[in-house]
Amino acid sequence: MSSRRPPPSGNQIDNTNNAVDASRQELRHICLDIHAHPELNYQEHHAAQLLSDTLERHGFAVERGIGGVETAFRAELQGRSGDGPTIAILAEYDALPDVGHGCGHNLIATTAVGAGLGIQANLEVLPGRVVVLGTPAEEGGGGKIRLLEAGVFNDVDVVLSSHPSSNRTFVPTDIPLAESWSLAMVGYRYAYHGKAAHAAAAPEAGVNALNAVIHLFTGIDALRQHLREDVRIHGIISDGGKAPNVVPDFAAANFMLRCRDREYLSEVVVDKVRQVAEGAARITGARLEVSPLYPFYENVLPNGVLAGAIRDNAGKVNLRIDELVLGRRGSGASTDFGNVSQVIPAFEMRYAVSDEPVASHSTEMCTVAASEAAFAQAITVAKVLALTAGDLLTNRVLLEEAQADFAQRVG
Repeated sequence: MSSRRPPPSGNQIDNTNNAVDASRQELRHICLDIHAHPELNYQEHHAAQLLSDTLERHGFAVERGIGGVETAFRAELQGRSGDGPTIAILAEYDALPDVGHGCGHNLIATTAVGAGLGIQANLEVLPGRVVVLGTPAEEGGGGKIRLLEAGVFNDVDVVLSSHPSSNRTFVPTDIPLAESWSLAMVGYRYAYHGKAAHAAAAPEAGVNALNAVIHLFTGIDALRQHLREDVRIHGIISDGGKAPNVVPDFAAANFMLRCRDREYLSEVVVDKVRQVAEGAARITGARLEVSPLYPFYENVLPNGVLAGAIRDNAGKVNLRIDELVLGRRGSGASTDFGNVSQVIPAFEMRYAVSDEPVASHSTEMCTVAASEAAFAQAITVAKVLALTAGDLLTNRVLLEEAQADFAQRVG
């Protein structure tokens, strides 16, 4: 689908490039400061303060603690060329336990601020509003879900974001309507209550809760061959007893369940795993208690029109787009950005931060996330997002086509 949109003027492109480049040292400080102070979900006080203070200092109207989430914020600029749509750029900034910024959220935050400054450089000719939204707790906390439920996104027309992604930058534009760009995900805690006894003197008097957890794992392993190939089930034993000479009276496991199809996940996978868990309880005589562990992360809906605009603007700032690798479209992980993409036209640009492959959620990615090469890519992507936001603010046809693409996919 072509929007037949006019390209941004040379002045707008230059203004964006110059504004982001002029803030390079400030943006590098943000990138490295957040990286050096990793904070877990809903604890990102340092990062949220740093980001919101920076944007406020640059003239953004800032509101902190939005949606009842203490570490969320909204930083807004009003265009000076009349009414128009509202385009949101999302910042993420939470870290992982033990690994720190092994998912590169310090780069996402840096890019969001840079994009905001790039858009600000063209305010005189832009209608509408641009909003940088600070969205905490992506790593399992569902921060964007809480903000959606609180109405924070109600006045937003399009959402743009970014994410570091190993050594390749993919922006496919020929996207089938049924395609999903991430795995829907939900998490549960399966806890078993047994009965303690001396493991040598009177094991027959006990009910082994740990045995129930072990049966849960083996049952899930047997279940895998009867599920779709895009299903992922992975867990850990969080509690397994206190001493080897005591029959464990309590044991528990935490599991994440994922699939590209949210209906199949919620209607089939969740139920089958529950049946396995109940079977493990019956085998051992333990009592099962199931509780939610993570909120339901929707699969990401792509948007071909927004992808086309991103790809066009990547060319204007000389950002290389790599050829697609067979079977590698979107993400094999899960994100609460998916929940946003199910209710608003949205696009998350995934970009290379390394010359060599590097696994996400690893100490290697944490090291890369503080590198000069990754920072340089983040700055370039900030320019791409700024130019794309400018297109959406000034080109009604492009906006309507993005909305139509979204309506087809969500329908």
